[in-house]
Amino acid sequence: MSLIYKGKDLKKLFGLEMLTELTIENAVRDIETIEVPGRDGVILIDNDRYKDVTFSPKFIMWKKDTFVSFEEQQNALTNLMTGSYSYSEMTILANSNYTYMARVVDEVRITLDDEVSAEVEINFSLKPIKYITSGLVTVNLVNGAILNNTGKVPSNPMILLTGTGNVTLTIGSKTVVFKNITGGVVVDLEHKTVTNLDKNLPKWETLYTWPLPSLPVGGNKISWDNSSFKISMIPRWGVTV
Repeated sequence: MSLIYKGKDLKKLFGLEMLTELTIENAVRDIETIEVPGRDGVILIDNDRYKDVTFSPKFIMWKKDTFVSFEEQQNALTNLMTGSYSYSEMTILANSNYTYMARVVDEVRITLDDEVSAEVEINFSLKPIKYITSGLVTVNLVNGAILNNTGKVPSNPMILLTGTGNVTLTIGSKTVVFKNITGGVVVDLEHKTVTNLDKNLPKWETLYTWPLPSLPVGGNKISWDNSSFKISMIPRWGVTV
């Protein structure tokens, strides 16, 4: 069993084979408990979110001839895993139906067994919502069509609006107004950003309504009032881990 992380198959690239059985705990709500003197039990405060999930697989790493030395192979692994502290896509097996958002926490621990093998432990923190992999592809929308959220939680998609001028986007009963768009914008509902199509410049000045809506579970009618615009979406259907 192997992991695919940041688009890299860790077994093929680094000879990593998972030693432990696959164990991922479910996501739990972030609940605070407050004890009040003279009152039985506790008061529960729901922070309206789920906590990240810890995932700490152990591997054995075999030396590969594609590296000059076993030491170079180890360095390449640690550089990939710790080169960024942000979340990246992770799948377990190539044919997985789900994609996790994972980041590496703490150090990558490598214990040499001999000159050709080592034990490796990597600690991940997983976002509490995992994506249905089929919902991570771009969908070209038809004005007025129903888009069905097949997940179990509201989704926060990435929406691409291509066109110039003003447009009002309607998702279910929610409207989002854009003005003075030049060429197009990308609206990332998960990260709450509005950028140009290259995603390297903020375009908040084009957004005239707030907050940005999510897509509830089930059918969502999507329409817009300017036919010169083309709209596509990466839906990000999800379920709790």
